[in-house]
Amino acid sequence: MKNNKCPNCDSSEIITDLKVRGSGDLPAYVSISEPDPPNKPFIWIPKSEQSFFTASVCGDCGYTELHAINHKALLDGYKKGYKSS
Repeated sequence: MKNNKCPNCDSSEIITDLKVRGSGDLPAYVSISEPDPPNKPFIWIPKSEQSFFTASVCGDCGYTELHAINHKALLDGYKKGYKSS
């Protein structure tokens, strides 16, 4: 949260850098990968980028923001045409 202030209630009671968990012990993540080429070869492995998250939570109202750890690589992949599967 910007300036350690909650955008919902303006509180400064912010808990930061919390690890976001998925199912079991696996953390939640997003992934994007390059689309199949028009003449896809028999053996082809698409390039991809992924990112896990940290969260910031307002201790007063519960407002939560997720932060992608690998955001620059996601943006680079997105600019190359990678899509979410």
